[in-house]
Amino acid sequence: MNSIWNKNLESFRRRFPALFEMCKKDISAIKDEEGSAALISSLKWEVLTAKNGDISAREGGTALHSLYNPSREASNAVAQPAVAEKSSTFFYGFGLGWQVIEFCKKYPEKKLVLLEPDLLHLLGALCILDWSAVFAQEQLILAVGCPQESVLSLIEDSSKVNVGDTGVNDTFFFDIPAFTNHAAEYFNDVRTIIKRNQRKNEINAATLKKFGKLWVRNSVKNIAQLSRCQGLAGFKDAGGALPFLIVGAGPSLEGILPQLAELKKRMVIVCVETALHTLLKAGIQPDFIMLMDPQFWAYRHIAGLSAPEAILITEVSAYPAVFRFPCKKIMLCKSQFPVGQYFEKKLSLDLGDLGTGGSVASAAWNFAYYCGAKTIFTAGLDLSFPAKQTHIKGSSAEETFHTRAQRTNTVENFTAGLLFGANASPAENYLGQRVTTDSRMKMFAWWFEARLANCPDTKTFTLCPQSMKIPGIEACDLQAALKLPDITVQKEAFLAGKMQSPASEHSLKAISDTFPNSEFFEEAPFLRPYF
Repeated sequence: MNSIWNKNLESFRRRFPALFEMCKKDISAIKDEEGSAALISSLKWEVLTAKNGDISAREGGTALHSLYNPSREASNAVAQPAVAEKSSTFFYGFGLGWQVIEFCKKYPEKKLVLLEPDLLHLLGALCILDWSAVFAQEQLILAVGCPQESVLSLIEDSSKVNVGDTGVNDTFFFDIPAFTNHAAEYFNDVRTIIKRNQRKNEINAATLKKFGKLWVRNSVKNIAQLSRCQGLAGFKDAGGALPFLIVGAGPSLEGILPQLAELKKRMVIVCVETALHTLLKAGIQPDFIMLMDPQFWAYRHIAGLSAPEAILITEVSAYPAVFRFPCKKIMLCKSQFPVGQYFEKKLSLDLGDLGTGGSVASAAWNFAYYCGAKTIFTAGLDLSFPAKQTHIKGSSAEETFHTRAQRTNTVENFTAGLLFGANASPAENYLGQRVTTDSRMKMFAWWFEARLANCPDTKTFTLCPQSMKIPGIEACDLQAALKLPDITVQKEAFLAGKMQSPASEHSLKAISDTFPNSEFFEEAPFLRPYF
């Protein structure tokens, strides 16, 4: 046992020197057979010999591996066709490591992620089995003591929209109960995060299937805007001293409207497009308007309106008429769709990445964070149906219900469709009261929960306690917000900051003339059917 420990220890030190240094105190306690025995005893492991002569073990009375032939059990597990089909493999815990070792022998070229919250479980395994094949794995991520919310980033690229064929959707998960019983709550949290992201990617894939052609058509039509509109890079970290207010179109916004003019003196107002009609009707022009959806119906929310004091932020895949909206100016963020991304890369444009999240409200929060905001407020971000209402009265969505209503298809029909069209379920607001939400809004709420957990330097508050309660967002009394200092002068300086110039027309034309080409389709082969 001691020779195996020393061999594994040296491989561990060479492969993960930084992690090794962090673990030195625990490693130093395992100097000999006595130290190894003490560690194994503390883990409640009963190490024994299986029927075929292999080493096996029980933890707390539960067998970690087969008590007859653990190596064959492991070999059969990694031989599943589903494992071969995926380019990555993820282990929720690993016991003594039999399955991990067999996997590395069979697939030395594949990406492997080993998740274990307890360092001592890893050290215990290294005392018993030879992990040489594991430490020789080219693409090996050893996630020991990793916070639950950061696990996803080990297998998913958050800078790209996953349409269902990469990241968690291209990963096989070994989830063996015996390996996770010692930290059940931790592993349950990670499972929840992974499954939510798998669901999000399924939605992305369905969205691509439904709107892929629209995204392509809009992006190609709008590509000239890259030489006309500035990017957001000039705002990067420039608003760190300013509080931001994200304004949604939820019913609870009605209680904030009378004070919004005062709040504008104290905060940078970022309005989602569905709330613009309501704000303008109340005589309030936001500082920024966010519109990310490529559909015509998203444009309808701002059609016929004007906001000469506001900056509209959108992306190149937006409905083309969006770029005719009368406002102070239109600015572009980084596209989340391959056509825009291809041109931005070829032109070396830094437009400002607002990431993904599935809703315009998440893009608005990301914009505030991109600007360096340390305090972000929300209003009308209900993600539920307070008092069975879907939108604030007077919003463009609510007005559309009235204009489209007929004698046989009333406003109530539209409202009921939203209330019960996506698996309605109960939730709780900040007042401890029950509100109705649905699966779509739960997905958005989860995005905020996960995003905020990864951004502890920024505090987020809601001014509307009627909204669904989201972990990471705290309720703030409206009167307390109204006591914040006036930032009018600082805001003007922030809004007048120097921005980067758009792309040159000549460079853009040179790329457009050969688009689409083989280089583009190598990066986005799934878009071939849409050209």
